[in-house]
Amino acid sequence: MALRKEQGHYHTYEDWLRIEHDKSMRVELIDGDIYMFASPTPRHQAVLGEIHGQLFVYLRKKRCKVYMGPIDVRLEKDTVVVPDAIVVCDPNKITKSSVNGAPDIVVEVLSPSTSQHDKLVKFELYRRSNVLEYWIADPVNNILTVHLLPHNDYIIYDKHSMLTTNILPGFEIDLSLVFYEDLNEDE
Repeated sequence: MALRKEQGHYHTYEDWLRIEHDKSMRVELIDGDIYMFASPTPRHQAVLGEIHGQLFVYLRKKRCKVYMGPIDVRLEKDTVVVPDAIVVCDPNKITKSSVNGAPDIVVEVLSPSTSQHDKLVKFELYRRSNVLEYWIADPVNNILTVHLLPHNDYIIYDKHSMLTTNILPGFEIDLSLVFYEDLNEDE
């Protein structure tokens, strides 16, 4: 997924909505700056799909809901991100067009071109926005790091682990299903 930063400063969500952009690109507004991302790879989507699928099955008929991107998440007046997946436990944050406020869990799947952006820029953004957990899935190294943002702590899970979270008591993700090796990125 290629990352491109656009010139200019946009002050509000409404400014961002008026931007003419290539519909094949994901567009985010972070501190007034526009970032554009190319479409994800099949491997990226397979990892994301399995994480989302396991969350979706667990959360069916529960208060917390999982949403797979693209979905606009409005964190600040000049900040709108489009995470790969989110879990929101407060239904008052959900509107017809976006999520307003910090999700409880944000999931990003790393791509080579966006890896540093996700690990640095978005990490800091989610921390200051009071996201409780930031999950970073790394499909190259087959690990998933859970950042416990209020505690400035983290847990690294490998592909043989069962991921758990205090936000969703009793929930586990079988990471052997997330990081399976069926896809050949060179094809």
